[in-house]
Amino acid sequence: MISLAEQVDRLSNGPGVYLFRNGAGVVLYVGKAKNLRSRVRTYLSGNDDRPLMRFLVEAAITVDAVVVHTEKEALILENTLIKEHQPKYNVRLVDGSNFLHLRIDTGSSWPRYSLTRNIARDTKKRSVRYFGPFPSASAARSTLEFINRRFPLRTCSDRELASRKRPCLLYQMNRCAGPCVTACSSEEYNRHVDDSVMFLQGRSTALIDRLRDRMEHLSEAEAFEEAALVRDQLQSIQATIERQHVVDRKLRDRDVWGLHREGEHGLVARIPVREGLMHEPTVMRFHGVVDDDGTLLSSLMNRWYELSTSIPPQVLLPVEPADIAGLAELLTDRRGSNVRLITPQRGEGKRLVALATANAKSAWTRSHSQTERLNQTLKTLQRVCRLPRLPRRIECFDNSNLAGADPVASMVVFIDGRPKKSLYRKFMIRTVVGSDDYATMREVISRRVRRGLLEDDSGWELPDLLVVDGGKGQLNAARAVLKDLGVKNVPLIGLAKPKTERKKGDRQTPDKIVLPGVKNPLILRNNHPVLHLLQRIRDESHDTAVRYHRRRRRSRQLHSALEDLAGVGPARRVTLLRHFGGMAAIRAAKFSEIAALPGFGPRLARVIRDNLGGVEE
Repeated sequence: MISLAEQVDRLSNGPGVYLFRNGAGVVLYVGKAKNLRSRVRTYLSGNDDRPLMRFLVEAAITVDAVVVHTEKEALILENTLIKEHQPKYNVRLVDGSNFLHLRIDTGSSWPRYSLTRNIARDTKKRSVRYFGPFPSASAARSTLEFINRRFPLRTCSDRELASRKRPCLLYQMNRCAGPCVTACSSEEYNRHVDDSVMFLQGRSTALIDRLRDRMEHLSEAEAFEEAALVRDQLQSIQATIERQHVVDRKLRDRDVWGLHREGEHGLVARIPVREGLMHEPTVMRFHGVVDDDGTLLSSLMNRWYELSTSIPPQVLLPVEPADIAGLAELLTDRRGSNVRLITPQRGEGKRLVALATANAKSAWTRSHSQTERLNQTLKTLQRVCRLPRLPRRIECFDNSNLAGADPVASMVVFIDGRPKKSLYRKFMIRTVVGSDDYATMREVISRRVRRGLLEDDSGWELPDLLVVDGGKGQLNAARAVLKDLGVKNVPLIGLAKPKTERKKGDRQTPDKIVLPGVKNPLILRNNHPVLHLLQRIRDESHDTAVRYHRRRRRSRQLHSALEDLAGVGPARRVTLLRHFGGMAAIRAAKFSEIAALPGFGPRLARVIRDNLGGVEE
């Protein structure tokens, strides 16, 4: 086996991308360099005292390299390989599928906004516009809500638009222009679309001038009601803009990046500045990263501006990336015009970078304060509930049914005091008839623990604490399951609600913590952080079970009578429903109307009439 040092000596002196792999061939780290041999050799020098660097070199068995012509090609290839392999020691931006974008097709008849996680960059359809990515799902939905409230565009689907015979309530509230009943012309509607696009692009000054001119024009034409609507729209947009700070008197478009780092962990903050106004910062967390600050920023920017639909002409950075020329060339190609990357040393630019860095540090401090509080709460939970170890993984179960019908159960998982929704599980109850809460709990926990006992079943590892929603009955049911399966290392507790209904303002009847083998329940004060955490876990489990039960019940209730008819498959059901609009209309349809549909005929029409009823001719 050739040593790592010998492999490095055989690398090219040109630009390219290198990959460290372990003995199993798994990619541990992907990097780029102007000089491959010189760059990779620094990893083996032993001069870097970062702990993760030592772990990387110890784990790496081979180093591969791909030679390219330019730094720009190296950036593109590095980004592609990081997305493909997701290396352990690379900084990783959350994948684009997790970022919400606003989408609108301005070329459609009556455009509307929608949220999407997937950007389809269709060059043949230039009318489709995307705005984002947004720093959080709540920010994206808040923006969409503001657009829907302040710009009278439709929110209904294409199918609803085509089938509507009269305007909906949104039209009466002046929140929709009413294209479904042609209450506005396409030119007027498209003006609202253009206004909303200008707002999302940050062209606030031009939009305000445009709305003011429109309001004055309507007033001169004595269309006072329409002028008042434009006035309200103008005031709401101005109020939104006033909450933003002017940080650039020259009213330029910029992105300002800041970095706060503590070892291999930290945060990067990006502040978008549009027309001199500062918008909401985007904060990205990284951890377990061996990159230096310049390489880290370069990788994050490369990924971010691949997702972003708006690249400004100027980007301010706290440190200069080693591949700044190649990165600037790549961003210029993506934008379609020149992009300058600047590391300001003085003046207003340096002040903006300091502001972005302060945002990153503030977000880091807030998140770590919360983490410390959660860790302390978990330690207190371990102490008060007499647990053998810190409950890092907590699971809670709850059941839901309606008079014994459609019984289901949920399992929610909290890791280090935070919900881990990718590990949530939902169960359809198989063996229990009726609303037997204890039997349901036995079935669910038995199925869950059996999966956990399979060593190769990742994601189903046994928890550090199992919480059941209920008192001693539910707790004993869970204990019996664990005893039967020979599981002794999973602690159990129950969280029971008070027997009497808590009245408003009553602080004397908190939920009770039921411990196995302890006669009296543990009662904590209402504002105790341990009780709050357990209640949050219990409520999350309850809500998950109820939502799943409702979905199952709704699916059963919406079972169409058409599905039981021989010869009426999915395509014919769709044809019937689209033509007649619903089951009531199908039942009232004439025999000849059904027979005349394409793909039906008299025989199938007779089957439908005999089973669903109809009108005699």
